[in-house]
Amino acid sequence: MLPKQENYQLARQLSLAKLQKADLRERAACGGGIYRRMNGTQEQIELEYLGRTLRFSFPAGSIESGDSRPLSLREEIVLYHYLEKVSGDPLTGNWISFAEIPGGTFYAPVFLQRCKTPLVNHFGPEPEVLWSVSDPGIGGAPWSFGDVGVRIQVFPRIPLGLALWKGDSEFQPEGNVLFDSSIRSHLPVEDIVILTETVVWKLVKKKDNLPQRSRNT
Repeated sequence: MLPKQENYQLARQLSLAKLQKADLRERAACGGGIYRRMNGTQEQIELEYLGRTLRFSFPAGSIESGDSRPLSLREEIVLYHYLEKVSGDPLTGNWISFAEIPGGTFYAPVFLQRCKTPLVNHFGPEPEVLWSVSDPGIGGAPWSFGDVGVRIQVFPRIPLGLALWKGDSEFQPEGNVLFDSSIRSHLPVEDIVILTETVVWKLVKKKDNLPQRSRNT
């Protein structure tokens, strides 16, 4: 069995190879991106990702960001999978749970451990902090769901809804992540887990870097 890092490298190479053979103008349109034909055989797709503008250059497959913040290898794989698989279906406005995604029931324990539990553990005791870290810089906006809710625009076709319910003397805090039902045609369930986990931990990192005063206001 290949080590995890080699598995990731292989997954990236396979997805990039498929994109190199694809109609990139069509892929950009389906994904809500902008297509550009550069000099000679060079092509570029510009895509919004968590409040950032990324530029994919083909055939090389490089990804550039104006803010120079690095992307993890797992992020790169999900980014390429999104461009490879996104159907172009518009948002439905119908929010569903992870279990309602094909394959979601099978992956539910993984989703609980890697996505939902960290969200509740880190934000449940002070849920309002979720608003503080979900600013437009990460594609976030307040969302009218739960006691505290935010809507994170991850990709043009994929928003995530994060909701928290405050605890009291009888009940522990609770939370959930919801998805527009169109996500079924944009990414496979394995990538949805990685995408959600990535967003949750980016928010946790922002929370950990907040000044104490900001967290209490």
